[in-house]
Amino acid sequence: MTGDPLKPLPGSQPSPAPGLPRPGSGSAGAASSSGGGARPAPPTQPGSDALMQLMRMQRLLSQQSQEIQELKAKLGRRSHQMSVLQHVAEVLTATPKASQVADVIAEVLAAEFHSARCMVWVLEDVGESFVPRGAIDVPRGLWGDLRLPAPNPFPDAPLVLFQSQWIDGGLSLPALDLLRGTDRHMLYFVPFEHQLLLLGFAVLAIPKEVRLENEDFDSLAILQRQAAVSMYAAWLIRDLSEQRDTLQSQAGALEQANTALREADQLKSEFLALTSHELRTPLTGILGFTRLVMDKLYEDEAEMQQMLSDSFNSGQHLLSLLNDILDLAKIESGRLELRIEPYNVFALLEEAKPIAEAYPRRPGVILCWPAHETDFPDVMVDPSRLKQVLLNLLSNALKFTKDGSVSVTLDRDPEGVSISVVDTGIGVSPEGQKRLFQKFAQAEGGHAREYGGTGLGLVICKHLMEMMGGHVSLVSAGSGMGTTLTINLPLA
Repeated sequence: MTGDPLKPLPGSQPSPAPGLPRPGSGSAGAASSSGGGARPAPPTQPGSDALMQLMRMQRLLSQQSQEIQELKAKLGRRSHQMSVLQHVAEVLTATPKASQVADVIAEVLAAEFHSARCMVWVLEDVGESFVPRGAIDVPRGLWGDLRLPAPNPFPDAPLVLFQSQWIDGGLSLPALDLLRGTDRHMLYFVPFEHQLLLLGFAVLAIPKEVRLENEDFDSLAILQRQAAVSMYAAWLIRDLSEQRDTLQSQAGALEQANTALREADQLKSEFLALTSHELRTPLTGILGFTRLVMDKLYEDEAEMQQMLSDSFNSGQHLLSLLNDILDLAKIESGRLELRIEPYNVFALLEEAKPIAEAYPRRPGVILCWPAHETDFPDVMVDPSRLKQVLLNLLSNALKFTKDGSVSVTLDRDPEGVSISVVDTGIGVSPEGQKRLFQKFAQAEGGHAREYGGTGLGLVICKHLMEMMGGHVSLVSAGSGMGTTLTINLPLA
């Protein structure tokens, strides 16, 4: 493009020649000079305006860049916290125990919220106290027994239990002083509440130079809810587990009781059958011998006397059976009364000897008695009931001994006197020994018909000895090995 370099561009004013004033400047200058006014401001150059605007834009960009960096940092921290909380939620969901929940929470609080120390308490002891179950940077030996009362763990502090808050630095408790340490950290209270029930809480020791941001408090609130729900679930699981264990225990006890009842019912049925047989046998003998005598169906006086003697013996046996039944009924109803007094053991043996010698026994079976001792100590017993026990043991021994002997032995020690009845009879198997002192039971069921009896004798002996302050025990090596029954008596 060509043109006259001196020709002004369209729309522009021509520049005045050097040394000449701009149009209108002369009159204005004259006016200024003549008027004596201040000199006008120098004209603004276009380049300086652009420079100032550029500097303002640079400052604005720097501020925005800094804000963006801060937002990025906050966003990164928030994303990290959300990731941690999501992971914690997954862990807590799979954690069935409150103590494990406390450990997880303590680790997260210490790692993510800049706490120097942290401790977590859980509601336990049937809701009576808060028990420490997790801690970070606190030796376990120091916090294991730091229980706090429930429902308010800090009754002397102005705390809102269901709200996170700073704990007053003037509140002094062993647990809180342990968390503050020598650095006197600030303490932050984080409750875990669910359905208006404080299930636990955490106390964080925050260094004074650490500043918690709003995002931190938001994350803490989320963690609170997660922990509270997990603790409530753990509490429900524990409660259900305890109820299940209780029900299982009760079911087992009920099953054992049902088994015992079935066995007792079976034994009772056997007892009724045996008793009816045992009662019918002597009663039939009494009626039969009495009818023979009434009809004079005997050859001479001696035969009649034998019939009467047999009838009397049957009556005695019948009376003994009835007495056993009545004694057991009195014992079970608590109406049996004893008269405890000092009594000489050899006096007992002298009274029992003629009665036991008259008991029926197999031919060749010998009944042996101990030699008399004058200085043998007295015992505290009911004489008539002790004689009943001894005669019952002797009757059983003679009844179940086919050959050999039945011996009565005495022994004494500083605690009392023992009387033993030792036989060489059929013995008792280990299984039979377990049921021998049960009602309506005999050692071996098959012997009931062979040897007779109701199975009440040893049960009555056991109860009588316990009422007199002693006890009865049985020892047998097994079937065919004989039996030793021992009664222990207290000294007078």
